[in-house]
Amino acid sequence: MNQLFKTFEKKSDLIQLICFPFAGGYSASYRPLFEQLKDTAEVTAAEPPGHGTNLMPLETSIDRLAELYKEGLTGKLNRPFILFGHSMGGLVVYRLTQLLEREGIDPAAVVISAIQPPQTKRQRLTHLSNEAFVQHIAEMGGIPKELLENKPMMDYFTPSLRADYQALESFQHTDKTIIKSPVYLLNGKQDKKCMEDADGWLTWANAIERTDFEGGHMYINTHLEQFAEHMRHIIEQTTKRQFISQ
Repeated sequence: MNQLFKTFEKKSDLIQLICFPFAGGYSASYRPLFEQLKDTAEVTAAEPPGHGTNLMPLETSIDRLAELYKEGLTGKLNRPFILFGHSMGGLVVYRLTQLLEREGIDPAAVVISAIQPPQTKRQRLTHLSNEAFVQHIAEMGGIPKELLENKPMMDYFTPSLRADYQALESFQHTDKTIIKSPVYLLNGKQDKKCMEDADGWLTWANAIERTDFEGGHMYINTHLEQFAEHMRHIIEQTTKRQFISQ
């Protein structure tokens, strides 16, 4: 599509699944999911500014990211599509859905994973030293052990992590527009904060179906097969609903 999006394998006869990564993530973060779903959907993943191969400057605003993604997708959403976002990506998907629906572009489904609702006041972390900042994220399970032990690689990824957390910390929930598209809310059962606050999402969508998985904040990695199976169910359910409505 452009440097903001990467499609793993073109399959124009299948529904589009457009994925948005967690803080510090990029398109390659969703290759394992693509491998599980490649016969069910055409999987596209966002490449955030300053992440992966995207050479645009780092962005520190959720609202600005949503606007950039909307611009990158406009004119290219010519068939049914599902938006999926994990952690920070879930908040981006929420804002992007609001922007798209305002222009009459309705996702066939919206999947929001492992993120507290938009009205949440988030813990400040970006004032910490690099060491303390990285340690806190590692304790959440948000950094693979192999990466954590590779200091040159961590030094490379830390600026993008900081930019993403700054975007989360500075987010202001000013647009209270209700999402019309069907919403699926996913969480890991050991992700305490997201589980405690999950009901806070009910205010912001007409219809929400909630599913909880074994695992913590990064259950999409630690329990990939169960997660992918449920995503396959959502895709099939959405495809069937689209077929009936035609």
